[in-house]
Amino acid sequence: MEFWTTSIGVAKMRPIPGALGDGYDKFVNDAAEAEALGFDGYGSGEHHFMYDEFMPIPLQAMAAVAAKTSKLRLSTNAMLLPLYDPMEAAEIAATLDVLSNGRVSLGLGMGYRPYEFDGFGTRKTTRGARLREAMEVLRLATSQDSFSYHGKHYQYENERLQPRSIQRPIDLWFCGGTSLQGARRAGAAGLGYWLANSPFDHTENIVKEYRKAGEDAGFAASDLRIASFKDVCIGNTMAEAEGLRQMLMDSFYDEHILGYGYLVDENGKNLYNPAKDHPLYRRFVSSLYCGTVETVIEELKRYEALGMEMIFLPSQQRELIAKEILPEFRK
Repeated sequence: MEFWTTSIGVAKMRPIPGALGDGYDKFVNDAAEAEALGFDGYGSGEHHFMYDEFMPIPLQAMAAVAAKTSKLRLSTNAMLLPLYDPMEAAEIAATLDVLSNGRVSLGLGMGYRPYEFDGFGTRKTTRGARLREAMEVLRLATSQDSFSYHGKHYQYENERLQPRSIQRPIDLWFCGGTSLQGARRAGAAGLGYWLANSPFDHTENIVKEYRKAGEDAGFAASDLRIASFKDVCIGNTMAEAEGLRQMLMDSFYDEHILGYGYLVDENGKNLYNPAKDHPLYRRFVSSLYCGTVETVIEELKRYEALGMEMIFLPSQQRELIAKEILPEFRK
């Protein structure tokens, strides 16, 4: 199982002011540090029109990371593909793949914030169908010398991608949140599925639904790849670990998961500013696993046993994770 990570970088927390230039420098320098510490991959999310200058074009920033690293996988997590023309996205990704000598992994998501779709003049209601079609366009464009595609939303005839990516095709992941609906959608399409933060029991159910949908659609087990985000908060005691989790909720997560509709119920409805006793909010809080080094290792071993190819760990406590946890999975 591989371990990938990230940097706070330009996604500033309100209590911690910082300059934009410093944020990008930190993002690139943190990538070099992550490689030196033994992490396998490094990524960035994507959001637009944010007060805190959240990374708007992760593939562009990753070009600077490519120049400072040599082995690290360079990922998007998640690139909001419905905001792009698919061939434009393929060109940008292929260019980075050439610059990095074939190290790009695209985590691709639908997006959920209405103002981003409004800002780019594209429809939010069709984002799920367009994501699936666009992922197929990316697969075809980066695996064939020329291709044609005729979907409901995108049509191409004898198109050729230049430059050609090193990977054929480029590494693609469907970032599908934590809903069973998203898991079934990814499985039915045979797409690699990258889960969002979720408690283990719910993660286990998601994986089962994903694999069942994939097998029912005729895909081999080897085609059905899974990965997961997994925030961990490590302390010498449980109280210390839970204190770190509360700090993260207060200073960063609460704003993003409550104010922008991140939480989605099983009917696909985005929840805006739900009460903190709402079951989906409580599930998110519990998804940030708290424990000592020993119990965190045990928890991650359970994810490994599910068949996870990769776990995406948070940026905080990166040195501690590299020193105390990664060696347990390298034996």
